[in-house]
Amino acid sequence: MKEILFLISLVLLSSGCATKKAVVVKMPRSVPGTVVPSESLETVRYGENLKVYPVGRYIDPNSSLVMHEAHSVYRVETTAKWNLHPNDPVRVPGGPVVGLIDPARHDSPVTAEVAAEVQRQKVATQTLIEQGTKIQQALSNLGQSVSDTKQLADQNSQLRQQVSLAEKRLDALEDQLRKQQSLSTSSSVQKESNDW
Repeated sequence: MKEILFLISLVLLSSGCATKKAVVVKMPRSVPGTVVPSESLETVRYGENLKVYPVGRYIDPNSSLVMHEAHSVYRVETTAKWNLHPNDPVRVPGGPVVGLIDPARHDSPVTAEVAAEVQRQKVATQTLIEQGTKIQQALSNLGQSVSDTKQLADQNSQLRQQVSLAEKRLDALEDQLRKQQSLSTSSSVQKESNDW
């Protein structure tokens, strides 16, 4: 009987030593209360908007015996709220990190029609610039012509004055000549009459 007990205990001991220990997988614990960095805070929650209003002296509406001194009033215009439209690229959990295209941060694909319209607009802009240059040159030529015309008008006015002055002198000289002729004819008529 001792032998049987010895064999049973030996079998039990050997079977107890042969069992494998369970594998324990240790997962890193998440840290509660991690602070969101300030540069990405707007992607999670919008902050509140504060405005300051300067107020001058005024009498308290509840008591005419109380006057309030000038001070500033701070008012919360909009309270903080969650951002339900994040701007960060969306990540798919549980697989390889894949960023989805955010249309707000990427150019839209260019179609042939859009490219043709852009080219037409470039040509129209270039034509407009060239026409503006031509108009600018025409305006400068017109300004020069106006200045030349004004100069000619001044010269013309001076010439008219000189011509009118010359006509007055000529008229005066003709009057003097007539007077002298009439005097000479009258004196010659008197001589002839005296000679008769």
